[in-house]
Order: sequence, then C-alpha cells, then structure tokens
Amino acid sequence: MAGPNITTLATAEKRALPLSVLSAVCLATPLFYPLTFPLAWVGLVPLFIALQTQRWQVAFIASALFGFVFHGLANYWLVPTIANLAPFAQSTKQAMAIWAVVGFFALLLWQSLFSLLFGMLVWWAGRRCAERWFALAVGSSWLLTEWLRSLGTFGYPWALLASTQVAFLPIVQIAAWLGSFGLSGIIALINALLFQWWRERKSIFLLLALALLTSTCLLGWLEIRRTEKQASSSPHLKVAVVQGNFGMERWRPDVTFEELREILKTYLNLSEQAVKRGAKLIVWSETALPWRLRDNGVWGYGASELFDFVKRHEAALFVGAGEWREGKSYNACFVFAPEGKLSGEDVAHKIRLVPFGEYLPGNEWFPWLERILPHAPVETAPGQKRSETALRVDNKIVKPAIVICFESLFPFHIRHLVGNPLTSAHIANLIVIITNDSWFGNTLATYHHARIAVLRAVEMRRAVVRSAGTGISLIVSPTGRIVQASRWDDRCVLIATMPLMEKSSGYQIWGDLPFVILALLVLALTWRRR
Repeated sequence: MAGPNITTLATAEKRALPLSVLSAVCLATPLFYPLTFPLAWVGLVPLFIALQTQRWQVAFIASALFGFVFHGLANYWLVPTIANLAPFAQSTKQAMAIWAVVGFFALLLWQSLFSLLFGMLVWWAGRRCAERWFALAVGSSWLLTEWLRSLGTFGYPWALLASTQVAFLPIVQIAAWLGSFGLSGIIALINALLFQWWRERKSIFLLLALALLTSTCLLGWLEIRRTEKQASSSPHLKVAVVQGNFGMERWRPDVTFEELREILKTYLNLSEQAVKRGAKLIVWSETALPWRLRDNGVWGYGASELFDFVKRHEAALFVGAGEWREGKSYNACFVFAPEGKLSGEDVAHKIRLVPFGEYLPGNEWFPWLERILPHAPVETAPGQKRSETALRVDNKIVKPAIVICFESLFPFHIRHLVGNPLTSAHIANLIVIITNDSWFGNTLATYHHARIAVLRAVEMRRAVVRSAGTGISLIVSPTGRIVQASRWDDRCVLIATMPLMEKSSGYQIWGDLPFVILALLVLALTWRRR
C-alpha cells in the first residue's frame, strides 16, 4: 500500500504545489505594490484548485506551502531587522544572524498553522458542504483564521487580506461596518465564487462575484461621500507631524550627550516651523527622545524645554520617550499642553508589547529563557489602562486615542483605545500613532506598517496622525485618504487641517464578535454532504 500511496501523492503534488505558490505570490504582491490590489480578488483561486483532491495529505502540504511562501514574502524583512539588533541586544553579529534565521522560521511555522487551518477547512467544505454554501464557508473560514492569528500573546495580524486593498478606497470602506477581518472574509468569498465559476462552468457564480464586488464598491463610494459630509460639519484642527529622521544610531551604547542634545534641538526647531505654519497639535515619533523623560515622577533632561514650548505657543505636543516608574520601564507617549488646559492622563503607556522584542514571554515561569534568548537589557512593562486624555486646543476639545507602534496592527485594540459608545463615557475623536520604524530599514515592513493606518482610520472613522522617526509618517482622513505623507529617511514636517469626528462607526460599536459568531454558524450549517 505504501508504494501506490506515495506515487499518487507525488502525482497530485505536481499540480498542487505550483498552484499554492502562485496563490501566495498573488496575495503578497499587493503588499509590495498596492496598485496591484485586483490580484487579491483572484489570488486564492489557484489554492482552491490545488485543494481539489480526495487526499487530505495533498491538501495539507498545499496549504502549508501556501502559508510558508505567503508569510515568508510578507515577513522577509524580519531577518535583516533582527540581525541588525546585535549592538542593542548585547550579542555578537554572528549570534544575532543565527537568531534572525531561527526567529524568521519560527514565525513562518506559527503563521502557517493558520493558513493550514484555512486550507483544511476549505478542503473539508469542498467535500462535505452543499454547492450553495461553499463560498460562504470559505469567507467564514478566512475571517476566523485571520481573527485567531491576532489573538493572545503571539497574536500577529500582519499582512491581512484587507491590507491588499488600501490603494482602492471604495472597497476599504466596508471595514467601517465589518472591520478588517470582515473585509478579508468578503474578498475570500469573492475568490470562492470565481473558483466555483471556473469549476462548475455556471455563469451564476461569476454574476454573484461581480454583483458582490460592484455593490461593495458602490456602497463604499456612497460611504465616502457620507463620511466627507460628516467630516465637513465637524470641528477642524491644524495638526503637524515632525519626522526628525534619527535612526538606530541614537541607541548606540557610546552615544554622547551632545548627540542627544542635538536630537532635542532638531525636534524643537522643526516644531517651531510647524507652529509658524499654524499647527496647534504636534506629534513626535515613538522614542523621539531616546532617554527616560521622567523617572519616578521626576522630570529629566528636556522636559523644561518642552513645557516652555507649549506655554509660549499654546500648542499641544505629543512626545515619545521612556518613563521609569516603581522599578519598571515603560514605552510612553507624553502629552504636553499649556497650563490649565490639560485634564485626564498626561502620559500613555504602550499596552500591547512586541514579544521577544520588548519582553520575553513566559520569563516569569521559565527564567532560563533569559540566558538563552537575546533580549533588551531592560524589559518594557505593559501599560495597564487606556489613556483618557482630553485637551482644549485652539478652543476645540481634542480626545486622542494614543497608539504606540505594534499596537496599530490590532483592529480590536484600536477599538478599545478609541472607546465603545455603549460602554465608555470617553470616546476619542482623533487617533495619534507614534512609531519608530528605523529598525526595519527601507524594507516592505516600513511601508506596509504605515499603510495599516488607512484601515484604522476607516474602521474608526477618525483622522489619523502618524509620526514615524525615519518614515513613513502620514496624516490620514476618516475615509482613509492619505492627506500628507513623508518619504523614507527624510527630515520633514507634515501639516494638515483635520476633522475631529465624534460619530461612531458600526465596527466601533459592535466589533468583531458578531461576525466571528456568524462565521461559526455558517460553518456549522455547512456540515452536510452534497
């Protein structure tokens, strides 16, 4: 029996493996080149063809290969990023190069598990469910697997299917109602209908796919017009992003005080330019000041200059820096405002940290991990609550949801920071993202991380002000339109007048849970043979 089985499997793989790779390339390409977004509408079809097999072994291998290639392309930048951390992780270049490869393949294995789950669900649906349920089962399976891979300590919603559409705003607008996971499910459903059209040669499936795509785009276009009208009637504020363009060198162990002073001086000079151009709210990047700005309640170097700046110009200033409190180190965003105009918290601590980057998961149970794995000299502690800062700036109330770097990947976390009108009295009217993407270099990660701000703006129907230390900084409207954008490795100031919208989006109110439950119900209902 072993011989024929191996022969059959090898024959099936001749078609299944290339098709799986083709699917992965089609879905990864829009992450590199956003204008190729239509590829995502058909990119899953080759994988579905590969999964047309009676043997689960073939489906297993095809799904795993798809996951490895897709996530490998989307995360290739991880290898040089980790390798370049040698001076900051107190390790040698050779050791960090090895850990970079190990970390890369560990991530691929973890992420590919969800691709494997999706592939096996599709294989199961193709064999067991009725024809009319197949596309719904596929869309539900993709939604569930994307949502699952964003959960927990190792949650990592990088390269969502929704991210392939950021260059085409009409279809992105559906995220205001369904969220990014829901939008991903819709795209997967369209792929499934096109596959059924190819397989069954029935025009009804093509018509359904085109009708779904057309109606989604039409509704999106109407949503853009409706949101623009709401934005025009909202209070507006002139905001600025300062991109100081100081890279990894500011973290060198031998960095001098003169170099640190130059950083502060440069950011203040750029902020002066922003004020002269009318900006009333100015955002600096994550760790713009690479030192502890406050230590157990005592302000450190640079604080007096910051207080003086906001007092002279009556402008609000968001500054990324470190804070030390009760023996713990925090990645923080400090909010400075003229005296008497600030209420609530004056600092936001990063809540969702990067595992193995800012802390070692499980270190409290397995202390030996610290002796084996490379890590930062001082671990970062997670913040315990969302900021509820409220500012009066230019006679307008500004309630910012402050997002720090990695946190911007998680739709449900941003929803938590903005606030649910059904459960919270404090609802943010502006999203402020601060990040330091210099670790990535000029790779896909820098650009993809920036474009995620488009999805967050649409989901919450809030303007987004994103400051990245070396780029890419953005100012994004509530419709996802990029109003201002910087270049990589550039020192600049971005300024735009943005609306402070108060109205909640559908996704902000109900989140992901209703769609997760609906997807589970769909899969349960498809448990039937043809």
